[in-house]
Amino acid sequence: PSESYLAELVVEIDVDAIHAAREFMRKAIAEVLEQCFVETYRRHACPGGDAHEPKSVGRRSLRDLCLAYLNTLDREAHAQCAFDQFSTARSMTDTMGALRALNDRASPQRQRAVRIFHDAWRHDPLVMDKWFALQAGSSLPRTLDTVKRLLRHPLFSIRNPNRVRAVIGTFAQRNPVNFHHISGEGYRFVADQVLRLDPLNPQAAARLVKSFTRWKKHDPKRRNLMRAELERVAGAEGVSKDVFEIASKSLVI
Repeated sequence: PSESYLAELVVEIDVDAIHAAREFMRKAIAEVLEQCFVETYRRHACPGGDAHEPKSVGRRSLRDLCLAYLNTLDREAHAQCAFDQFSTARSMTDTMGALRALNDRASPQRQRAVRIFHDAWRHDPLVMDKWFALQAGSSLPRTLDTVKRLLRHPLFSIRNPNRVRAVIGTFAQRNPVNFHHISGEGYRFVADQVLRLDPLNPQAAARLVKSFTRWKKHDPKRRNLMRAELERVAGAEGVSKDVFEIASKSLVI
């Protein structure tokens, strides 16, 4: 289960504990079943490329799951295996499976794959949304710095709703361990982007505000940090009705 799903099951959300427990379990499973995962990965090679028939789809899904578990372990061979799949991929499914397996590893293979993917697909807006979202969703430390760099990328535009969703939306809604960093930097960044986006696209800005709406379920320090950002957004001069409604209601519910 995802970290977001696990957070739904507890009375008070401890983001760091959930992340640590889930990563511990993933790694423990990978340690015990490492050889099984390696053999299963090799046995389910997909020479059919991007065939959409159910067996091929299931085979690729199982293969990518094995690769993801293997890359929770700090083994050079598994990172290289993911990079090899990326390099020889005949479908976007295989490409993204390899990239996702590498995405939470600070490895040279990840850096190379991200760069190669960018150079190969930079002229395809829909595919580049995947590139942006992948990096914004990484659980690696200091991903917020990466997200800030992505906002300065020539292909990012605050006026492009898909690009905003891929970068800021992914960080705020699908990267709990970094968005909820105890420093409050993630909250401050997203609130800043809400206020920046609001005059251009109030609906998109309002969707980002929803990232804060469950602030009362978090630990006291994060509660205070999130509430402060909601108050800042709700009290901003000229804030739109869309954003104000969500922010103000969140503060009183």
